[in-house]
Amino acid sequence: MTVEDRRIAALSGAVGALLCLIALAMASMDAHAALTGWLAAFAFVSALPLGSLCLALTLRIIPGQWREMLQPQTDLVALGFPLLIVLVLPVLFGLPDIYPWAGGAELSGFKAAYLAPAFFAVRTLVILCGASLLVIALRRQPPGRAALSVFGLVAFVPLHGVLSVDWLMSLDPKFHSSGFGLYILAAQVLTAFAALIVFRLPGRGEKQIAVFGPLLLTLLLLWAYVAFMQYFILWSGNLPPGVAWYRQRGEGGWAIVEYLMAASRLLPAFLLFFPPIRGHRRFLIALSVIVLFGGLLECAWLVLPSAGAGMGLATASFGLALIGMLLLYPSAIFLGAAAVAAKARRRRSA
Repeated sequence: MTVEDRRIAALSGAVGALLCLIALAMASMDAHAALTGWLAAFAFVSALPLGSLCLALTLRIIPGQWREMLQPQTDLVALGFPLLIVLVLPVLFGLPDIYPWAGGAELSGFKAAYLAPAFFAVRTLVILCGASLLVIALRRQPPGRAALSVFGLVAFVPLHGVLSVDWLMSLDPKFHSSGFGLYILAAQVLTAFAALIVFRLPGRGEKQIAVFGPLLLTLLLLWAYVAFMQYFILWSGNLPPGVAWYRQRGEGGWAIVEYLMAASRLLPAFLLFFPPIRGHRRFLIALSVIVLFGGLLECAWLVLPSAGAGMGLATASFGLALIGMLLLYPSAIFLGAAAVAAKARRRRSA
């Protein structure tokens, strides 16, 4: 990274931190609405390191051209876990303002013990710290050795499900879906991969495009399958909590958001079936931008309906926090890469 790149990263980080502080300051007006907006932004940004880590683990297990093309980028983006730990702190400190079960709603049995605020916070921090250490260990893993990646992926999937249930599904403590964790994992891996295409594909050769297009199509179809199956099972089973959860997100303006979210995934998937589009750089980047926009809508659709009467403030907080977090991310990656490089130099000189 050049001196100019460092200056840009520093400026980006400073502006991002300021916007995040403004978003948090909105909590003085309505803590529930402002922190709900923060959670929605955090849910989107968390897809970058979490989705990239899942891809990085998978790349080391399944051989092929995609490993050489994607591994450096996935390893780099996955260095954002320390930032994620910082960004989740307002959520942990604001649990009573965000989640009804932490604000006095009565729970019984296992839910009461599992959703204890202290246990919630410990789970989140332990999993994120463990993921951060796993990223560092993967970068040190000798080429050709996949044992760490195998065990890491086996542990990552259920632990990611724990985070999905804690952060998002527990916004409605009555709602339950056994496929929710897989649905969020598919969405976050899709978001991370689309981001890699947008920021890494320009200037790449035809060989990279030939790999990226089919992979994006595969991830879109995976998302569509798990999203539809969750909806189909809950709705056809006529389970009241599940029906109420979808109904809340399908009324009023949220119905429009729901259709836009689906279109932002299904339209790119349909177009990617055509080889001329799938193999064209500009089309692939444009479709990835649409997918990322759909990811933004999806996070808003998942979280913001729980803001209730404070929807306007929650939306403003969501926008400010989202821009701030995205501006902070390049600085976090730069600092993480610099720290890893410094440790590598010390090991070589020792």
